[in-house]
Amino acid sequence: MKRSLLSLILPVLLLPLSSTVTAAEQVQPIEWLLQQVRIGEATNKYDLVSASLYRLEKIAPEDPQVLAAQIRLALRQGQQEKARQLMVTLKAVSPDSLVTRQTEASLLLLSDAGRQQLQQARLLATAGRLAEARALYDRQFNGIFPSSEIALEYWRLVARLPGEETRALAELSALDQQAPGNINVRMAIAQMELSRNNPAAAVKQLQAVAADPAGEMQAAQLWLSSIKSQPVTAQSVAQLKVYLDTFTHDKPQSDGVAELTRQQKMLADPAYQQRLRGLAMIEQGEGTAAIPALRAALKAAPDDPDLLGAMGQALARADNREAANDYLQRAIAADAQGTDIGKWRSLLQSNQYWLAIAQGDKALTAGDLSQASRQYQLAHSLDNQDGYALIGQGDVAQARKDPATAEELYRQALRSDPGNATAVQRLAALYQQQSPQKALAFINGLSAAQKSSVSATLASLRSNALSGEGDQLAEAGNWPQAAEKYRLAQQAAPQDIWLNYRLAGALRRAGQPQAADERMQAMARQQPDEPAQVYANALYLSGSDRADAALAQLHALPKAKWDRNMQDLADRLENDRKQAQAEARLDEVEALVARNQLNTAHTKLGALPADFSLQSVNSGRRVANAWLAAGEPQQAATIYQQLKPLAAREGPSQSSSLLYRDAARLETLQQQPQAARADYARAMVASGITPVQPDSNEEYTRLTRNDGRDDWLKRGIRSDAADLYRQQETTLTLEEDYSRNKGTGGISDFTAHTTMIEAEAPFSVGKGFFRLDNVDLSAGSFLRSSTGTIDENFGTCASADAVCNRDFRQHQNGTSVGLGYRSDRWSADLGSTPLGFAVTNWVGGLTWNTDLQDLGVSLTASRRPISSSLLSYAGARDPNPASGKTWGGVVATGGALGLSYDQGKANGIWASLSAHQITGENVADNSRERIMAGYYYKLINEDNRRATIGLNGMVWHYAHDLSDYSLGQGGYYSPQRYNSIAVPVTWRQRTENWSYDLAGSVSWSHSETRAESRYPLDFGSLTRDNPKSSDSSSSGFGYTLRALVERRLTSHWTLGMGIDIQQAKDYTPSHGLIYARYSMAGWEGDLNMPPEPLTPYADFD
Repeated sequence: MKRSLLSLILPVLLLPLSSTVTAAEQVQPIEWLLQQVRIGEATNKYDLVSASLYRLEKIAPEDPQVLAAQIRLALRQGQQEKARQLMVTLKAVSPDSLVTRQTEASLLLLSDAGRQQLQQARLLATAGRLAEARALYDRQFNGIFPSSEIALEYWRLVARLPGEETRALAELSALDQQAPGNINVRMAIAQMELSRNNPAAAVKQLQAVAADPAGEMQAAQLWLSSIKSQPVTAQSVAQLKVYLDTFTHDKPQSDGVAELTRQQKMLADPAYQQRLRGLAMIEQGEGTAAIPALRAALKAAPDDPDLLGAMGQALARADNREAANDYLQRAIAADAQGTDIGKWRSLLQSNQYWLAIAQGDKALTAGDLSQASRQYQLAHSLDNQDGYALIGQGDVAQARKDPATAEELYRQALRSDPGNATAVQRLAALYQQQSPQKALAFINGLSAAQKSSVSATLASLRSNALSGEGDQLAEAGNWPQAAEKYRLAQQAAPQDIWLNYRLAGALRRAGQPQAADERMQAMARQQPDEPAQVYANALYLSGSDRADAALAQLHALPKAKWDRNMQDLADRLENDRKQAQAEARLDEVEALVARNQLNTAHTKLGALPADFSLQSVNSGRRVANAWLAAGEPQQAATIYQQLKPLAAREGPSQSSSLLYRDAARLETLQQQPQAARADYARAMVASGITPVQPDSNEEYTRLTRNDGRDDWLKRGIRSDAADLYRQQETTLTLEEDYSRNKGTGGISDFTAHTTMIEAEAPFSVGKGFFRLDNVDLSAGSFLRSSTGTIDENFGTCASADAVCNRDFRQHQNGTSVGLGYRSDRWSADLGSTPLGFAVTNWVGGLTWNTDLQDLGVSLTASRRPISSSLLSYAGARDPNPASGKTWGGVVATGGALGLSYDQGKANGIWASLSAHQITGENVADNSRERIMAGYYYKLINEDNRRATIGLNGMVWHYAHDLSDYSLGQGGYYSPQRYNSIAVPVTWRQRTENWSYDLAGSVSWSHSETRAESRYPLDFGSLTRDNPKSSDSSSSGFGYTLRALVERRLTSHWTLGMGIDIQQAKDYTPSHGLIYARYSMAGWEGDLNMPPEPLTPYADFD
């Protein structure tokens, strides 16, 4: 019924259209109907679309444009299957046409993937990630958009990209031509024209949109909003009148009338007229003249950002910049949400720049160089493009006698502002002070405009050009050419004593000593009684190692005619002669010290002149070091103290750096850590590590960090200072250590929780420590037999007549105590295995370290627990009540020899030889010998990064295999022969607050054990059932992995953690730890590389 009703109504509804269509068909019916379709789609008039397609289907059913329009309509109506069928037809009719590709893009949006990609692009655009959003659009549509709306959103996105607005506007204009009447497209065009400050084009678009009732409100809102955003002027009133000519009814008109009334009222207000007048004067570049009008306007509108900003500009132009700052800051606050806030901020920054320049100039004139420098630096931070801040900093450098820095700053100013005449004048004056030729070369390289600012300087420079060129060649070591330039210059000024002096010096260095001497002798003949000639001749002779002749030349002139320079030269020559003699004696002393002839060296040191050590910092330091080597540290300390004031006056230099460093080393040996630290701080300043001495622990220790740019001296000072500080540092470390090795429950299963706390403090030349380890051990629980007892090989439980009905769970807990000392030379400790264990032992060790030439040697004597199982470490009670015996608690007593070779280069070698006697309570005695050695190669060998690969080998021997857990056995691994070879790899790195250590190895091992009786000791009837085990051997591969990381949380707190895993046949221990270390004084130097967690007291070497 509905269908027949529609068939009756539709022809009636289409009558108006059919008459229009008939008229159009006389021209181009198909194109006209397609245009109607596009208009209908653009204006959302889908009755027009349907009617036009109805006619088109009759007259051009296979036209690609018609099929595409039908597909778009089907998609809008939700008829997706129909759209797909039409698409098949379209592809068959026009497979490669543009309209086919556009329609395919429409169908793509039916898929989940297509919709998701479009949604992702929209989300990126919303998030401001415009380039990524555009790339997604391009990937999905490749410039062929399925609809005007998607094309619109794409070009809106493109318009937001830098430099793309013009193209986007052109594309939207083309889109408006293709599908006229789309309100959104025209509104977008209008918005872009407004943003481009093209109101005429924007108004044209808005008027076109306003002609369509559907767009009237949008056009009115945008247009009126644009007018309101402008300053109220006669021009804005004129625009409102055009607006009201367009909108003649309803709300758009009433809003426009209200705004027109408001603006006309403002224009009639005298205060507002003053506002317009003041702002106009500012636009014309006025300053002081605009202030009265702006003040009057501000009384009526004290928070008007335009007025506040204009007043700031006026005051700045009147050179009242401090007051200008206040007004510009008020303008920024008042315009926080406005469009001109960027302008006010820029003006404030510029005003602050010139205020800082003025204050810097004032401070420089007053001689306050620090304040001047701060103001110029502030100005440069505000505007790094203008040259005057750099020129000011250059002026400060000049005042500080630092011409190199001044030159660089003036050149920076000239590069950033080539037209800056002040920078040109400063450079010309600077170069003139250094070398006339250098100044001349600089001026000749200037542009014509730049030369005009230094024309007077150019004239004076040319008069000295030849001698200046000679000086320049002499500085470069081009002595023949320099001599020629001086000769040409001397011809014009033959009586110039110092020009003759420079000519003679150049001739001598050019290999013409005879000609040089003749020149000076000729000058002496011409001016025999001239003191300047005598002085110049003496200087010339002294410069060619003829000190005696120089002194004779001076004494040829009566002393009454000597000036201060001549007396100083004579004194210097006499002192140099004495100094040279003393230096020769000191060289001899140092040679004697090197040959260990200390008594003779001591005698000759005493024969040196009494004041020789104070002649220079370096000579005095060498004397002090010689006294120290000769066994007189107090004499050396006295000389160091006398030299420190000389070093302070000398300022930063290598000699003063070495003095402070050597003094600090002696003070460290004499256990004067505070004095040594103070001298290391002075050495840091003297060597250029820092310009000022650090005044806090954090600053001091931060300066000890290594720096790849350091020379050998700076590196040594940092390292020595760090070593002293760490030796004097008091620390407290708390660590939790976990070890796990799976085994048979109650016997070889092993879990250890160790809580360690160690306090470490300076003692003598090393550090003393106190250690507490709380150790919680578990071997798990036995599996009970069918009779509820233990029949495992533990204690005497494996004996046929044993009844083991207790201690099913094997667990021990105790606390060990240790007290010790560590230094570069010695380390020692004394303590106990954990108190509370079934068996407790005294343990400890003593190690002495020394060097034999390049070989490091260590000798160790120790008594240490074997902590690989609960039985070997803590001991256990026999679960057999008939026995009641406790056994275990094994210790190894003996010695070891360690060898190492590492000169800091790529290769290193180590070796260890040890022999120990192994005993325990009710455990058979045993002996152990071990030889271990290794080689490593540093793939990366940097201060803060190191990677190595190596090859390690081990050979172990135990007299007996006591690895079982029966009474008398020790429960520790003890093969009669064990060989292994491993390839370890390590990677270590540290940053400012992190240190890492990653390591791993692969290994192969072979072991052999001989048969042993179950009970190696005789306990009477308890051990009658005493069978023997059998010989055995095994081989296999294994690997280890280890990771350690340490993080500095603050200067006082450090946190670290680590894990290591081992995997071998029948042996798979794992281990983890976490620790926190507190430094009382704080440490900001290099972190340890690798990190250094605590070692459980049971595992000490």
